[in-house]
Amino acid sequence: MSASSPPAPPPETSQLNYWNSENAVAYYSYDHRPVFLYYPELRLLGMFQDRWPQMRVLDIGVGAGRTTQYFAELAGTYVGIDFSQGMVDRCQQRFAGRWPGASFQQGDATDLHQHADNSYDLVLFSFNGVDCMSPEKREMALKEMQRVCKPGGWVVFSSHNVYSIPLIPKFEIHPHPMRFLEEARRWWSVKQKNPPVEQVMTTPYVRYYDATIGDNYLIFSRPEVQARDLQALGFTEVRRYANNDGRELITDQDGQHPSVSWVYYFCRKQS
Repeated sequence: MSASSPPAPPPETSQLNYWNSENAVAYYSYDHRPVFLYYPELRLLGMFQDRWPQMRVLDIGVGAGRTTQYFAELAGTYVGIDFSQGMVDRCQQRFAGRWPGASFQQGDATDLHQHADNSYDLVLFSFNGVDCMSPEKREMALKEMQRVCKPGGWVVFSSHNVYSIPLIPKFEIHPHPMRFLEEARRWWSVKQKNPPVEQVMTTPYVRYYDATIGDNYLIFSRPEVQARDLQALGFTEVRRYANNDGRELITDQDGQHPSVSWVYYFCRKQS
């Protein structure tokens, strides 16, 4: 199949199989790496200050608990969900009995029927989880997140930035032979599985393979388009922040620099 004609999207089971795999669960457990928050996530810590003990938090796509160790410690009620039962099992093993107000369950962001309307002060979907969905399911998930968020509460999520795509196919030279070979494989697979960069840069939402989660493609979005779509959903305030340094992207041009690989969206529900 030619580079100008990418393969059909893999079935949803491909995504689920990846996130349920032992390798993925082990990698995202951060057992041998420092646990961290991205700059925009750190902003949340100070944003609510003394309100944390009274807050109800829904953490979607919780994975093996990277964000749990920060937000479950602070929130009065913390619910972590993931569509991978393997990730949920890992969280339950790691954090059993650690916080009385914390729980974990398997769930799908596009169908949060087990969660009541207007029930959470903060709904978080980090690590670009929405990018694992089609644009149609992405909208379904955002509507569900808005539904379960309390009036005046916040929906926060991150997404890959279309404008960073030109940097992905570039070959990075590594002096270490094994790293060089890994980079060569990554570069070759990106070149083979995607159309030319100038071709994919013409649409608001771009399906692109960046070699980060197995053989799965992701959806990259234009920050200015995503912000308008969020306003169309009824959010009264939409703020954008760069993942790499946490700065607020005030103008559309601020989010169009290739160095902004991800954008965090802070969306306030109407009071």
